[in-house]
Amino acid sequence: MIKRVTSEDYTKYKNFLESHDACHFMQSLPWADFKKKQDSFALMSLDDCGNVRGVMLLFVQTVRRTNKKFLYCPRGPVCARDDSEVLDELLHGAFKLAEEIGAYKLTLDPDITENDSVWLDCFKKHSARIGDNARDNGILQPFAVYRIDVNKSDEELMSSFHSKARYSVRSSIKSDAVCRLGSRDDIPTFCSLLDYTAKRDGFTPRKEDYFYEMYDSLGSDMVKLFIVECEGKPIAGSVLIRCGAKTWHMYAGSNDDHKETLPNFLMQWEMMRWSRDNSCTLYDMRGIAGEGNKLKPIDGLVRFKKRFGGNLCTFVGRIDIIYDKKTDTLINTVKALKSALRTMAGRK
Repeated sequence: MIKRVTSEDYTKYKNFLESHDACHFMQSLPWADFKKKQDSFALMSLDDCGNVRGVMLLFVQTVRRTNKKFLYCPRGPVCARDDSEVLDELLHGAFKLAEEIGAYKLTLDPDITENDSVWLDCFKKHSARIGDNARDNGILQPFAVYRIDVNKSDEELMSSFHSKARYSVRSSIKSDAVCRLGSRDDIPTFCSLLDYTAKRDGFTPRKEDYFYEMYDSLGSDMVKLFIVECEGKPIAGSVLIRCGAKTWHMYAGSNDDHKETLPNFLMQWEMMRWSRDNSCTLYDMRGIAGEGNKLKPIDGLVRFKKRFGGNLCTFVGRIDIIYDKKTDTLINTVKALKSALRTMAGRK
């Protein structure tokens, strides 16, 4: 049975999500609160006894310069990987919701690989378009991430790093740099470090308001700030998100002061240790590609994250289930035409 989640179901939804192996913060209700500028709907699949067996958080998106809506499910649904019945029920629930609000398609980027045959077969039953990752990937999550098992002692964790990372972490620990757990009051400090990194590396940073809203929506239990200081001055900072038994390294920034202390290595080390010490087993370093092209890894980012010995997880990526083929064809045709015109203009 599919149930639309209400405030009365919050605890039941939360408990299921956070105890599940496929838990992801982007399927949490606090994440929906953070993204409150977008309409969202949460669905639960219940068995005959009322026990939750699957959940799905969906956001309503609108195609730019049109009134056409579609549903987006980031890193979901969350249910057993071998249970196609529950997945099928959740997808049917999404279809009924799409009918209700007039959405022409459902886009997902689930936490699965190309080897998850049970889920992929189920998606194919719904005539899904699988792995069309080059199109409109701006809303999508990273296609590849490094994940680290942190359920280890300090010695075991350090031994799992590549030799260069072990050397860098140990050197940073012995330096004058100190990593501390920050608070909401440290958001301006973190943002100044992020802005410095953005100017240096050529990307667009998030604004302070974004991080205040994130902190206030998710709460201090889910959002953690780490600040590295040397001689009393901040030199690096990171934002970590926790949900269930997992943590995700979301954002990082640093300036060029005291670079010899290797603050980013110390920060990674302390975030992994904090994750383990707070009952988390998996540390996700997030994506290895830039904001401009999520299909193209950045060599420096790959090298840095690879040194910590994690597993490279590559996902199937974009999955589209089309409910209104005429609208989908029209929108894709217009987008392709605009892209061709931009390309032609760039050649002149």
